[in-house]
Amino acid sequence: MLSLDRKQDIELMKNYHRASDMIDFLFFFPEASYIERLAIALDYNDYLENKKYLDSFDSYRIDSPKEYSIIEGIEGNGMVPNIEDLFKKVKLKNKHGVVLFFDLEGKQTKRYKCDAGISVNVNLYEDVCIEAVGKGFDGREISKGICVHERYLIPWFELKFLNIENFHKYKIYEIDQKKYYDARKNRIDYLLSLGEKKEDFINYIPSTYQNISDEVWIDLIQSILVGLYKKEDILEKSNFKHFAVGGNVVNNKCFIWQMYNKDRFN
Repeated sequence: MLSLDRKQDIELMKNYHRASDMIDFLFFFPEASYIERLAIALDYNDYLENKKYLDSFDSYRIDSPKEYSIIEGIEGNGMVPNIEDLFKKVKLKNKHGVVLFFDLEGKQTKRYKCDAGISVNVNLYEDVCIEAVGKGFDGREISKGICVHERYLIPWFELKFLNIENFHKYKIYEIDQKKYYDARKNRIDYLLSLGEKKEDFINYIPSTYQNISDEVWIDLIQSILVGLYKKEDILEKSNFKHFAVGGNVVNNKCFIWQMYNKDRFN
C-alpha cells in the first residue's frame, strides 16, 4: 500500500495517473483542496493486509501507472463497492491496475445529488474556459466529452478583475432545452445502468434546465479563478501551461480536487 501520509510514498504515488492529478492539485492549490487522505492498494492481497485502514475511506477511483493507458469502462455510483469484485474487473483490464482510495472533506454523497460538475481549462497567459453541467449531473459528463450545459471564456489578463458582477458577461454557451432533454435522458439511462433506482434520483434532475447558481460561481471565483492569476509563475516553471482542474459541486460548494495536463483530459 502507498499512502499520502508517508512522505516516502508521495513520489511513487505520482507515477499513477489519477493519484498524480490529485496530488498536483493539492500542491498547487492547497487552500482550495478538500483532499483529506489518499492511498493506493496495489492488488486485493494488499487491500486485505491494510483492510481496516482502507475500509475507513469514503471514496475510490480506478488507476494505473503512467506507462500504461488509463483504465476505462469500469463505472460506479461513487460509493466504495465490493473490493474483491472491483479488483477482478481492474486486473482484467490491466494487470498493473490499482484502486485509489480517498476522502474529501465533508460527507460523501450520491453523484446524482451534485449541484453541478465543473472543469476549468487553463491556457496560461491566454484564457480560461469553464465548462459545467447542472443539477443531477457531475464532472463525468464533461471529462468524457458527453455534454456541457454552460461554458464561459475569460481572457487571462481579465482574471484579476473577475467578480460575480461581471462573471456572466463571459458566458459563450448555454444548452438549449432540446439538447438538455436528450442529455437528461442519457443521464437517467446512465444512473439506471449503475443500479440506481429511478424513484431515488429522478427528482434531483430538473425536467427543464436550471442555471447554475451564483453561489457556486462566487465560490469558484474565490477558491480557484482569482488565485490562478497569482500562480502563473510557479505553474509555468512546473510546465503546467495547458491544464485543467475539475470536480463537483455539493451544497453550492465547489469540491475541486484534480489537476491534469491537457494531453490527458479524463
